[in-house]
Amino acid sequence: MDMRFENKTAFYVSGYSVETSEATLEQDCAMLREKYEDKLRSISNHLYFIAWMTKENVMIYHFGVETPNQAPATEGATCIEVPATRFAVATVPGGAPILATWYEFFELFEKEVPALGGTTIDLEFPFHFESFDENGVCELCIPVNGEPNNG
Repeated sequence: MDMRFENKTAFYVSGYSVETSEATLEQDCAMLREKYEDKLRSISNHLYFIAWMTKENVMIYHFGVETPNQAPATEGATCIEVPATRFAVATVPGGAPILATWYEFFELFEKEVPALGGTTIDLEFPFHFESFDENGVCELCIPVNGEPNNG
């Protein structure tokens, strides 16, 4: 798996959320896709799953599309603002399970990035996310602090 670093400006994702857990994550995400994917694809073929933990340690997954502002893109949707930051980004290999690839990505980050120095996972940033482009290619994004030192 290849990893790169990318600065992203703030953006909005309008869509639908579900409370989930590691045990039910895959079926909860599948339910969101089944229920809302056609409606969201009528707006954009670039889809997002944004994940965060509440103060009560409840995992939330939000399925949506990028929008130019905080206005809901579809009826019943809510909008999440993803603040600007730097991300470590990895592409999910074709056909690979996404949840397993998240584990691999965190392991890769923990093994390889400390050797570069200067970059750590930003534990204060509220979101991690998956971005599915128009061709269905999935990228995983982890917020980071600092710049890798390649020299």
